[in-house]
Amino acid sequence: MEDTDEIESIITQFRTGNFILLHDDESRENEVDMILAGKFATPDNIQIMREIGGGLLCVAISNEIGLRLDLPYMWQLLDSVNDRYSSLSNIINTDVSVNNRSTHSITFNQRKLGSVTDLGKSNTIISLTKLCNNWSTKNNLKNIFYSTFESPGHLQLLIGTKGLIKLRQGHTELALFLTNLAQLTPVVIMCEMLDGHTFDSRSVEDCKKIAEQNKFLFLESETLIKYYYDQKI
Repeated sequence: MEDTDEIESIITQFRTGNFILLHDDESRENEVDMILAGKFATPDNIQIMREIGGGLLCVAISNEIGLRLDLPYMWQLLDSVNDRYSSLSNIINTDVSVNNRSTHSITFNQRKLGSVTDLGKSNTIISLTKLCNNWSTKNNLKNIFYSTFESPGHLQLLIGTKGLIKLRQGHTELALFLTNLAQLTPVVIMCEMLDGHTFDSRSVEDCKKIAEQNKFLFLESETLIKYYYDQKI
């Protein structure tokens, strides 16, 4: 019951714009990512993620939206140009199953606004989030996307695995699952928590202290995964 109460409290706060520091399993990356729902992208929040998080700023979208936009994972894109650039496919990590490969897709900018500054990044993410609102009912979703955004750019797009944490339990899927629970548009901003002293990932204990100091939420992936199975979602 305590875990259920904790998750439901976190869902409520995530829905209203609080940051979550999300720790994945020790058997995976054993890293903490800072996540925020896309609708709360502001220059101030992007600056917080840059200064407190410090990792590559990524924007995750659901698998269904990725399919509607005809967007590939980066490993698919590299593989697709094998006829012309025969060496590129060699850089794909084939040591892991397809479902466990990186969720990275293209990098992108908003054509008119760019994404170099915190203002540009926040405007770009808001544009994407607004486009993805009620995405399933928009017949011109794909055309608007390709006329609004360009690649390469300064934001890293991620695409969640189909079925989310049922098939893959990475930060991308966990974060997008939270948007489902919070009934938010499935667009999430995320970056890894880095340590400016060790030049490595921040320790879990440090991240817990940062969460407490800044009134962020701290969430273990196992708590969220347990909630998924307990609720039979």
